[in-house]
Amino acid sequence: MNDKKFHEYIYDVENWLDEAVIGFLSFGFIVVLVDLLFYQSQNYSFITLGDAIYPWVTMVALMIIGRELWLLNRSVEHYLEKGE
Repeated sequence: MNDKKFHEYIYDVENWLDEAVIGFLSFGFIVVLVDLLFYQSQNYSFITLGDAIYPWVTMVALMIIGRELWLLNRSVEHYLEKGE
C-alpha cells in the first residue's frame, strides 16, 4: 500500500466522520427544538428559546465551518500539487 492510497483512505474516513458528526448534531438540534416547543410545560419566549438552542446551533455552525475550511484546504492542496 503506497502513501497516496493510505492518504486517500484517511481522507475518506475523515469525510465520513465529519458527515456523521454534522448529522448527529443536526438531529440533536431538531430533537431539542421539538422537545422544547411541544413537550415542555414552560412557555418559551424568543429569548429563552434562543438561550436553550444556542449551544446546538453553535456546534452545528462550527462543524460546518470547519468542514468547509477543511475541504477548501484539500482543494488548494490538490491544485498546488497538480500545478507543479
